[in-house]
Amino acid sequence: MKKICKLRHWRLVFIVTIIVLSTITPFKILEARENNDNSSNIMCIWTNGKEIKALTIMCFDSVTSRVGILTIPVFTTIEHRSKSTTIGLLWEKQGRSVLKDNLERLLGVQIDGQITFDQPVVEKASSIVGIVDVKGNHTTLLQAFEDTRAERRKDDQDVVRAMASSIISPNGIKKVPQLLWLFTTQVDTDIRPELMLKIYRVVNHRGPTILTKKALRGKDYYQDGLRYRYVEPAAWKSIMGEVSTVSSLCRGHQQAEN
Repeated sequence: MKKICKLRHWRLVFIVTIIVLSTITPFKILEARENNDNSSNIMCIWTNGKEIKALTIMCFDSVTSRVGILTIPVFTTIEHRSKSTTIGLLWEKQGRSVLKDNLERLLGVQIDGQITFDQPVVEKASSIVGIVDVKGNHTTLLQAFEDTRAERRKDDQDVVRAMASSIISPNGIKKVPQLLWLFTTQVDTDIRPELMLKIYRVVNHRGPTILTKKALRGKDYYQDGLRYRYVEPAAWKSIMGEVSTVSSLCRGHQQAEN
């Protein structure tokens, strides 16, 4: 019984860790299957108090074992109630629910759940995991998060793989109880147990090594020293089709048009 409990604990930590790690990987998306009711979209948010630091939409397909990840820069401009704002400002002034509604409208997908983790959680997790070897270069979870978010490093796939490998290593397994406590008590999420099971099946079957990059392209510009990205309305939808004509993310877009 103890072994079964430990295995379940490891699975939960591994699932949530992969979700959290995915948020540092910019502009990633993989194909999944069209018209598949077994796919789910999750909004993942990394915050620092009232500030949103990173945002991703993740799609898990429990049938095809494919994972799609789309990162949306927080400085991206959008229209809300006929006024121009940014992802970051919308989060700060209107909150998660309004942000979710706008993302569903822009992307044409249904968001099935959310997971939000604040800066202290990242710092504590980084302290627990310790030093990680990324192809001969040592880093920490926190440093990798910050460097990738600031676009100082481009090897985010290697970082995700290294972090995952560290957690499932003999020494990493010993840290599972601490990580479990951290993620179950200090991470805000409404992910249902059934959805968590779907995520586990995908990750368990394919692992984090299947991730590749895909950018939500737009026009970057600066105003008053601040960076902004303008994305054409059609580009929000076309990004789905660019991934694959059989993308499960397109499923929501097509259903919205019907």
